[in-house]
Amino acid sequence: MIISKINNRSRIFQLPVSVFSSGNNLYIPIEYSLEALTAAFGKEIYLDEPLKMFISNKDIPDADLNTANYSPRVDISGIFIYEKGGGVVARFSTENKINTYRSYYNKGEFKIILNNARLNSESDITLQTELVSNVKTIVKDNNLEVTLILNFEHYFSEVIEIPGTTDIAVRINVQPNPSDWFKTESENFTILYRESHSSLIPYIIRSAEGSLKILMDLFEYEPSEKIIINTYDVSDYGFGATTTIPQNYIRIEIEPLEPGYENIPYNERLQWLINHELVHIVVNDQASSIENLSRKIFQKVTPEQLQPITVFYSVLTNYSRYTPRWHQEAIAVFLETWMSGGFGRILGNFDEMYFRTMILDNKEFPSDIKLEALTSHNSFLIETLFYLYGARFAAWLSIKYDAQKLIEWFRISSNDFYHGFKNKFEIVFKKDFNDEWENFILNEKEFQKKNINKLNSSETTYVKRLKDEAFGFATQPHFDPVSGSVLFGYHKPHHLSSIMQLDLQSLLVKDISTLPTPSQYQVASTAFDFDTGLCFYTTNNNQLYRDVCVLNIEINETKVLFKDSRIGSLTVSPVTHELWGIKHSGGKAAIIYSPYPYNILQQLTEFSVGDEIQQLSVAPSGKYLAATLLTTAGQQSIILIPVDSLLGSKTFQFKNISSSGSPENPSWSLDGKTLYWNAFTNGVSNIYRMNFQNGLFSESEPIALTHTLRGLFKPVHIDDDLLFAFEFTSEGLIPVIVQDKPAGVLPAISYLGQEVIKKNSEVYNWYVTPAPETSSLQFKADEDEYNSLGNLKIQTFVPVISGFQKQKMLGIYTHISDPLLIHDITIEAGYSPFNENPAGPKWHFKGKYEYKKQWELGIDHNAPDFYDLFNERKRGLIGSKFRLGYTHYWIYDNPLKVKQQTEIAYYTNLIFINDNLVKVSEPDFVVAQTNFSSKDLRRTIGSSDFEFGNDIGLTLMFFGTEADNKFEYVGQIYGEWGHFTTFLYNHNVFHFKLAAGYLNNNEKLFQGRFFFGGFGNRALENVDVKQYRNTFRFPGIPIYALDADRFAKIMIENNLPPLRFSNISLGNHFLSHIDFSIYTQALYTKSPLGEKWVDAGAQINLIFKHWFNLESTLSAGIANAWFEGGEDWEWFVSFKLLKN
Repeated sequence: MIISKINNRSRIFQLPVSVFSSGNNLYIPIEYSLEALTAAFGKEIYLDEPLKMFISNKDIPDADLNTANYSPRVDISGIFIYEKGGGVVARFSTENKINTYRSYYNKGEFKIILNNARLNSESDITLQTELVSNVKTIVKDNNLEVTLILNFEHYFSEVIEIPGTTDIAVRINVQPNPSDWFKTESENFTILYRESHSSLIPYIIRSAEGSLKILMDLFEYEPSEKIIINTYDVSDYGFGATTTIPQNYIRIEIEPLEPGYENIPYNERLQWLINHELVHIVVNDQASSIENLSRKIFQKVTPEQLQPITVFYSVLTNYSRYTPRWHQEAIAVFLETWMSGGFGRILGNFDEMYFRTMILDNKEFPSDIKLEALTSHNSFLIETLFYLYGARFAAWLSIKYDAQKLIEWFRISSNDFYHGFKNKFEIVFKKDFNDEWENFILNEKEFQKKNINKLNSSETTYVKRLKDEAFGFATQPHFDPVSGSVLFGYHKPHHLSSIMQLDLQSLLVKDISTLPTPSQYQVASTAFDFDTGLCFYTTNNNQLYRDVCVLNIEINETKVLFKDSRIGSLTVSPVTHELWGIKHSGGKAAIIYSPYPYNILQQLTEFSVGDEIQQLSVAPSGKYLAATLLTTAGQQSIILIPVDSLLGSKTFQFKNISSSGSPENPSWSLDGKTLYWNAFTNGVSNIYRMNFQNGLFSESEPIALTHTLRGLFKPVHIDDDLLFAFEFTSEGLIPVIVQDKPAGVLPAISYLGQEVIKKNSEVYNWYVTPAPETSSLQFKADEDEYNSLGNLKIQTFVPVISGFQKQKMLGIYTHISDPLLIHDITIEAGYSPFNENPAGPKWHFKGKYEYKKQWELGIDHNAPDFYDLFNERKRGLIGSKFRLGYTHYWIYDNPLKVKQQTEIAYYTNLIFINDNLVKVSEPDFVVAQTNFSSKDLRRTIGSSDFEFGNDIGLTLMFFGTEADNKFEYVGQIYGEWGHFTTFLYNHNVFHFKLAAGYLNNNEKLFQGRFFFGGFGNRALENVDVKQYRNTFRFPGIPIYALDADRFAKIMIENNLPPLRFSNISLGNHFLSHIDFSIYTQALYTKSPLGEKWVDAGAQINLIFKHWFNLESTLSAGIANAWFEGGEDWEWFVSFKLLKN
């Protein structure tokens, strides 16, 4: 805070990196703070040398409006229009960089407006496609407007920069070729990316090399191989993901991260993500001497269900990977904070808020096992809890001991021998892990009680709760003055995410629509126009591209407005009815506008990569937009944008309203004269306001309206002196009302991260200095096209034992693929050296090749099957099989997936099929089949399986053979429909299924009939444990005992809620939960054995976790069947290896 001695005016600046105090001195890392210091002192401040700061005599005026993306006059030397990827590309060649542009589509015309630009000559336009019939240009208000007359329907568009030039390219409906990948290498990294990401790659390489250098010093680590970084742009929120098996691989989704609650404090997101993900690589790629030797022989092995012996090799070659998720995230979150100059969760407000509310709610803190087995499955925070507890535990250890001890816990030396994380803990800290976890919890409780006492030193605001139940995370709420209610979306445990209407008088609630595919923190983007009764919302919020939908709440009618538009942060004016939003594409954020009646989308202005505009709120007049702006320096601000600067020809401008406390969620009063938001100015999220009239704010500083212990979010004005908001609790957000009047003093909390800095000042040395553009790092200047064949690598090559009927086979299992899985090959082959069956075949081969995960080619010859070693029913078939398959998704729009799988297979020298229990009538035959499946299934937090929706399938099969010099065939058709819903109580799932089938019978092709019977589960299994759901299973009678040429079947099933445990464990293995099902089936068939069949049965599944990453299932079932000739029953016990 800077206070003027002249007029006592105070100004608050949120510095983008941590400060450090010692005595009366305050030390500020200035490299990222120059802009804030310049603004604070009103003088130009700059660094002449790394340790020399100069304050010039030049005054810097306190500007009222900031100009974004201003550019001088740009001359367009040429426009080149051509076809690519099923769409059109328009490339603009320029002498200067174009910073501001907007585009939109309307009735066959696509327009792009380049601000402050001109075209040298009409002759500079080259049109080389019939998809565009004409090109028009006109200059309006010094802006060049280019109109493309399209001969096709517009679905989506994006603007990209051309690396190495000042050119830009507009891509309309351009679908990336699945093979259209590029590769660039540096000393330690291989970057794989799409052409549209090319401009980001030099920065990513510089960031990654700088980050890796720090980590190599910390962990005394040398990379075992080049680390692959693969950039993607297939979701609307960014994230990172990492694995070290079978190779070191990082996936970076380049879009802005999901905002809200300061859940992740970050500055430059790509650098921040790389810092975090590289910690995972370094920690898990470390190896002891024995691990290094194992890797040289076997590679780093991925566990594979097809050959479960790979589990042993995986643990042998990469043991450090097999620790709890919280343990993995603990060190990554700890280091992410200091490598990013203090931007990370160790110094974050969300973490403090969560643990403070745990004390206020008098909640029990979980043990490490309970966190994995129980708590994370039933909390609205789900896997976020692993980050919270892991980071907190790591911070506490660094305070009690020191940061170097913490690093040592995660460091692997050459002399280590497969130490479990708890065993290594005792070696490093000389303490029992479980005792120290309890001490950590005791310390956390005391720390938070001190913060609560500080906050209680000043009178707190009265907060009136409207409901006692928490609603998990919630969308932006919207007040409807017509009905006196508030609408908001929510996502809480045990309930499908939905849009709710809360009546403020009766306090009754009702769900008015479901919200599929919610995101973690914001759930979805919503907007409400109370004048028209239209509620706008987004789907595909957690994966893929967002759709914008609209719900008319009066007639309960929904339609999709803009499919795959990638738009969020919706807001709508109740006066002008204009819809605004933020689009994420190519790593950038852009403001989008759609005038009523929402037939077109206009992209008005696009921000640079790293500058992220979020959470739009349009004033009731429609003249101003309030928004949140996060810059690459890490500063988050509430800004005000005059709409004229977006829609008119003016340069885009905005006014900075507040940067204190990571402000967010701006909203307007009903009369448009006050702007509200929430911010963590004192470390607790409180509500602030500034009065606004005639384009000016009457106060110089925001006014705090609340002082709370927990945190208030998303304020909405509902009356002259009342605000609706959400209060944070450990169970989720609760709707509340607070008064719109100034609060008293807001005491500040302490952060646990501050204690880390006091104890460990060396963390400042872990800061990854951003590499300048002139970095001398060596990497290829020219990108290479990615050669998938040239990048094939042996991922796994291990000796195995497998089975073939009653024989044992000794052989090898290998997995060969390229990093992008364009080519994916698995082979298992071997020899049966023992004499279990002298007449049996000795050589065995099973191979599969997949191309782009669409085409599949398989060859089996006396194919081995590991599970034949342990089961009476053998799946290894004598003979050969050659197959060609293809998979195509007709619809992939979560949660709906419509898929077609087609395969043609040729069998030769076969004797039996169906687990060697059904003898074939002809040894050589062809089977062709295609299956259509439509799955629209959803589940809630706390479930163990799908709970709502429909599962539909239709299969056509053809069997053909030559018998007695005559071609014989059988044609089959059968369909299935399953419906899931819950009833009586949470997670109690009712499943109803219908199935029917018909075939033309042919005695020369007995194998073409339908075969029913049995549970299907073998003693040791690798398929779905609920085999009784299979159309052709019928527990109670022997498997495959009933053959038929037509059938109709009905099943009714009840799955009880999962029973979860928190304390049944042995070492690194624990019982996760138990599932129990009861069911009954009725079958009508055309069969010599009878026509009417009924059964009833039950099954129990015990799901175990091993080494915290692997899963197995112990199942048991019993069933009784009744039929015209009597009854029968059966039971089974089965153990399923790896995840179900």
